[in-house]
Amino acid sequence: MSVIGSLELNVILEQVKKQCSFSLGIEYVDTIKPSFDPLVIRREHAYMKEALAMCVHEDRLPMAQIKDLRDILLNAKKGRTLTAQELIDEMFLIQGIQGILNYFKSMNALAHEHLQDLYDTLIVHEKIAKEIGNCLNQYGEVMDKASPELKSIRSNLSRIDGEIATAANRFVASHSDSVVDSIVTMRNGRAVILVKASDKNMYGGLLHGDSASKQASYIEPASLVGLNNRKMELIEKEKDEIHRILTMLSRSVAAIADEEISNIETCGVLDAIFAKAQWGKLHDAVATELTDQKEIEIIRAKHPLIDPKKVVANNYHLRDPKRILLITGPNTGGKTVSMKVIGLFVLMTYVGIPVTAESAVIPFFDNVFVDIGDDQSVVESLSSFSAHIKKQAEIIRSATENSLVLMDEVGSGTDPKEGESLAISILNYLRDVKATCVATTHYGRLKAYGKRHDDIMVASVQFDQEKLEPTYRFIEGLTGQSNAFEIAERYGLPKSIIKYASFLKEQAKSQEDVLIERLETQLNEATLKNDELNQKLAEVKTLQESLVKERNQLLREKDEWQKKAQAEVNQYIEEAQHKADEILAQMRNEQAKYHEVLNVRNQLKKIQPLEEVDDTNYDEITYHVGDAVELRSSNQVCEIIKIGRKEITVSLNGRTIYVKKKQIRPSSHVIPKTKTNTSVHIRSHNIYASMPLECNLIGMRVDEGIEKMKDYMDQAKIHGLKTFRIIHGDGTGKLRKAVHERLRSDKSVREFRLGMPQEGGTGATVVTLN
Repeated sequence: MSVIGSLELNVILEQVKKQCSFSLGIEYVDTIKPSFDPLVIRREHAYMKEALAMCVHEDRLPMAQIKDLRDILLNAKKGRTLTAQELIDEMFLIQGIQGILNYFKSMNALAHEHLQDLYDTLIVHEKIAKEIGNCLNQYGEVMDKASPELKSIRSNLSRIDGEIATAANRFVASHSDSVVDSIVTMRNGRAVILVKASDKNMYGGLLHGDSASKQASYIEPASLVGLNNRKMELIEKEKDEIHRILTMLSRSVAAIADEEISNIETCGVLDAIFAKAQWGKLHDAVATELTDQKEIEIIRAKHPLIDPKKVVANNYHLRDPKRILLITGPNTGGKTVSMKVIGLFVLMTYVGIPVTAESAVIPFFDNVFVDIGDDQSVVESLSSFSAHIKKQAEIIRSATENSLVLMDEVGSGTDPKEGESLAISILNYLRDVKATCVATTHYGRLKAYGKRHDDIMVASVQFDQEKLEPTYRFIEGLTGQSNAFEIAERYGLPKSIIKYASFLKEQAKSQEDVLIERLETQLNEATLKNDELNQKLAEVKTLQESLVKERNQLLREKDEWQKKAQAEVNQYIEEAQHKADEILAQMRNEQAKYHEVLNVRNQLKKIQPLEEVDDTNYDEITYHVGDAVELRSSNQVCEIIKIGRKEITVSLNGRTIYVKKKQIRPSSHVIPKTKTNTSVHIRSHNIYASMPLECNLIGMRVDEGIEKMKDYMDQAKIHGLKTFRIIHGDGTGKLRKAVHERLRSDKSVREFRLGMPQEGGTGATVVTLN
C-alpha cells in the first residue's frame, strides 16, 4: 500500500473533492500527490494559507458559472458552428471569470500575493460576452435584435401568421357545416383545418391525413396553400439567418479559444485550492507553520477521520536532540492513531490542506516512509513478518537524515526475543542515519532501550485501570503497559488462564522490572487524577469567566442606562428652569395684567412629564418561526415564517414581506392564520421574480386544466404580469378549445392568440391581460 493509502490521505482527498465546484477542479484533486520539493511545498502552503483566510473571512470562491468548455472551444477552433446553448455557456464562463476577479478585488484587505500570481493570468473577454448577450437570451434563443434581417423575417412571419389566421377563420365561417373543429391545427408546420371525412375533397387544396377515428380529415384549403408556402419560405430564411448569426458568434469565440482554455485550467487550479480551504473551514482546521528545523510541534491534534464527538485531542513534540518518538501502550489504545496523525499532518501540509489542530509546526522531509498494518501476501508467499521485513529493508536502504520514518509494532510477528533484538538494531541504524522516526511497540526491552538514550523520546497512550479501557491520551516521558491480561479478561478469556499467565509473568520478572512497573502504575494513577482535576479546574474557570462576563455586561448596561437617564433628566430640568426664569421675569414686571399672568400659568402647565423611552436593542433579540412581531414603522402585527442570515420573512395579512431584524420588535398579539398569496420584497424591483411566465396544462383533464389556469391567472393579476403562455398541447383539441372559451369569457383578457413556432405553435396560447 502506498504512503497516501497507509496514512489515509486518499480519504481526505475524497472529502476535498466534494467541495469542488466543477469537474476540472475534481480532476486536479484526483492528481494530487505529496511533493517533497521545498519550493512546491512552500507554494502549496502559501496558496492554502491565503485561501483559508478568505474562506473564513467571507465565503467560498464564486464558481457557479464556470464549466469545462475545453472541448467546445476546440470545436470552435476547428470551424464548427456552436449551438446557441454552447454560446450561452461561453458567455456565462466569461461572466464567471469576471466574478472571480471581483471576489479577489473585494479581498484587498487580506494578503493574497501568491494567489494573485494565478488569477492575474485570467483574461476577461467582455466584448465577446456582450456580443453573445446582444444576440441570445439566457435560454439560448436567438433574439429579434440579433440582426435587422432576422427582425424583418420574424416581422413578416408574424404578419403571415395573421393572414393565415384570417383566411382560416373565413373558411371556418363559410363552411361551418363541414368544419369539425374551428381551431386551426398545425401539421408539418402548415395550418390545416379539420373537416368531415365525407367533405374532404370538396374544397381543393391539400389533404394532410385523417383523424384517429377516420371520421374527420385534415385539409389545407386552396386559400391557405399560398400563405403556408410563404410561411415555410420565411421559416427556412429564419433558420438560415439564425445559422449565420451562430456562425458569426462561433468565429468570435474561436479567436479567443486558446485564452479561454487557459482561463478554464486556471479556474480548475483555483477550484482545487479553495476546495481544500473550504474543507479546512468545515473541519475547524488551521494552516500549519513550516520550519527549516527538524522540529515537529502539534498542539491539540485531532485525527480528521475520527468522529469529532469521540476524538481525543493530543499534543505531539519532537525536537533536537530527540529524533525518535517511541510510543508504547495497550492494544486498541491509540498508539497507531497517534503515529498516523503525525504522518498524515505532514502529508496534508505538503499538498496544501489545513490540519485539524489548534496549531502545528511541520519541517521539510525529503520523503515519508511507512510500515503500517499487515501486508502478508499469498501471491508472493510472504508471511506478516516477512512482509514487514521486506518493507523495512526498503526503508533502511532509502532513509536519510531528512526522512520521516513511521513503523508500527517494529520487530513484531516473530519470536519476541529475536523481534526485540531486531527492533533495537533497526532503531539503532535510524539513529546513526539521524532520520526522524515515530515507532510503536509492546516490547519491554525496547522501552528500556528508549529510556537509555537522549535522542529517543518515550511516550505512551493512557489506559484506565479501573474502567479497563483506553483513554487515548498521549503522554510524553511515560512508558505504557500492554495490559494484555486486563483486556483478555474483559473480552471473556477464562480467569484460570489469565491467572496462570500472570503467574508465569511474575516468575520471569526481575526485581528491577517489578519496581519499574509499580512506579509506572503509580504515575498512571497520578496522571489520571491530575487530568480529572485539570478538567474540573477548566470547567470552574469557564464558569467563572462566564459569570464575570455576564456581571460586567450588566454593569455596563446599568451604567449606560444611568448616564442616559441622567442626561434626559438634566435636559428636562434645564428646559424647565429656563421656562421658570422666563415666567418669574414676567411676574416681576409690575405692569403685568391678570390675563398675562394667567397666560404664563398656562405655559407652566405645558411642561409635560418625561415620556417613557424604549431603548431596547432589538437586534440582540432571538426570534423563532411562528413568533408574533410588530413592524416598527407601522406597528402592524405579523408572523415570522422564515429566518434567514440577513433578513426575516414575515406574513402580514396574507402577504409575504422580507424585513431586516432592526425593522421589527416582539409582539404579544395572537396571529390569525391566513393564506399567503402575495409577496412583497423590500429589496427587489422585479415583481416577476417568483412568477413563472407560462402555465403548463399538458397531461391534465379539461376540468383540471381550466382550474389550474384560473389559479395561475389570479396570481398573474396579483403580480402584475401582463403577458404569458398557456401550454395545452395539440392532442384532440378539447383542452385548447376549453381554454379559449374560458379566455373569451374573462373580461380581464385583452387578447389571446395561438403561439408562433418559437412559442410552441398551436400547442400554446399567448394571453395578454388588460
